[in-house]
Amino acid sequence: MRIILATLPALLIGSLLTPAPAHADDLVVRDARHDYWHDYRSDGETPIQATPDYGDPDLLRTVYHHTAHSVRVRLKMAQLDRGDGGYWKAEARYRTDTGLTARATVFKAYDGRTTTTWYGPGTCVVEGEVDWADDAITIVVPRGCLHRPSTVEFKSATQWSPTSDDYPYLDVSGSDGYRRGAWSEPVSR
Repeated sequence: MRIILATLPALLIGSLLTPAPAHADDLVVRDARHDYWHDYRSDGETPIQATPDYGDPDLLRTVYHHTAHSVRVRLKMAQLDRGDGGYWKAEARYRTDTGLTARATVFKAYDGRTTTTWYGPGTCVVEGEVDWADDAITIVVPRGCLHRPSTVEFKSATQWSPTSDDYPYLDVSGSDGYRRGAWSEPVSR
């Protein structure tokens, strides 16, 4: 019994000094059904809630994931169908605990290749994937492009244009409006 009592403080101190394993945090943001907007702002008009003649541009859920190597945004759609044609664009905005802000987009024409664009400091190789089978668009940014932050806050949205000359349907993650509002809560790695 004395040995157990004598080793208990050493075990307690040892457990407090042992670093916690590195892990990734996820933030899951659910989105209301049918809260997308037909966006006429390019003509100076206010967006309206309207249903397209075909397709379903509804964003269902967004997962923000922060690991030791990358920051990932996965946007799960109600329907992401090649047969709908049109043009998909997903955008993620980032704000780090050091105040750095950046943005990345993934663009996919139904009959074209997927392109990614980085709007941030320096150059960055952003990965963009359209997963037709799982109705999801993913944007992956290496942490180094964001200067290896401890935490990241996010905003994201999707756009779908049925044709190249149509106004896009816009859905903002976690918002029933068409404006990108407040930043998400901070997500640590």
